[in-house]
Amino acid sequence: MEVQIKGFQKKGVLGLVQFATDKRDTFEYISSGEAMKHNFIEVTEISEGGSVNSLGVINNSDKFVFFHDGDILIGAKQNRTLNTSVLLAPNIKTILPVSCVEAGRWSYRSRKFTDSDYSTPTFMRSTKTKDVYSSLSSSDEYSSNQGKVWKDVSDYMDDYKVLSATSDYSDVYESRRISIDDFLRNFKMENDSNGLAIFIKKEMLNLEIFNRTEIYKEYFPKLLRGAAIDAFRLKDSGDPFEQAEADYKTLNFFDNFDNHKFTLHKGVGAGEEKRFETNEITGFELSYNEHLIHLASLCLKKFEP
Repeated sequence: MEVQIKGFQKKGVLGLVQFATDKRDTFEYISSGEAMKHNFIEVTEISEGGSVNSLGVINNSDKFVFFHDGDILIGAKQNRTLNTSVLLAPNIKTILPVSCVEAGRWSYRSRKFTDSDYSTPTFMRSTKTKDVYSSLSSSDEYSSNQGKVWKDVSDYMDDYKVLSATSDYSDVYESRRISIDDFLRNFKMENDSNGLAIFIKKEMLNLEIFNRTEIYKEYFPKLLRGAAIDAFRLKDSGDPFEQAEADYKTLNFFDNFDNHKFTLHKGVGAGEEKRFETNEITGFELSYNEHLIHLASLCLKKFEP
């Protein structure tokens, strides 16, 4: 994979490298948020009684639809987040593996789910992804450790001193929405980019690639909002982090990527996943007919306040 660095930006403890890969915009698909907005898909509880870790989705369109594993779905009996990224084929019905991020509610607020404009915090995604990796290895199921997800939500509530009647992660985000959006005005999307690497205190927090530049544009602010929740808990040490070092660490990831040990799995929807894990990172690559749809690498280190 050929990678071209497009730019480096930094504010506080958060650093950002954006890049473009040589194989981008090779496959047509739209985001789940866009599909919901146009009523192309319906995401609901799997039954009237519901199931905490499963949702039903119907694609009534002739379009491929992409769900990101950081997506937070709002409504129905409780808010959820995806356990992995999913490429949903046209005119199909399937089950989405999810985790609950609202432990204190089990009652309908709506019959269908809606999209949110923010992503699950990166550390919460990494612990969830690690448990999905273990689940796939042992039972070939995209299952998380629900207790750990609820513990992560509780920890964010404690860190930000947020009280939530339903132990809802969304209340944590909403409590900092204004300050996060003000902070993120320091970061601008680079044209033609389809990937980014986010750093906290010189360490790569996550690296993500999207096939489509339009999808990258949509997820750029969402991913930064997820990273900001982790970054806002930390103090800036003042240790300089320069572009040369950030670029090197980004390119070094690609130089070493093929050396990882991968496990192959059928995707939840269309395509297949390559999963990888080391002592430092966990992640996956979702592909369909030799088109890379989404790659995510997530740091397993927890950055303490």
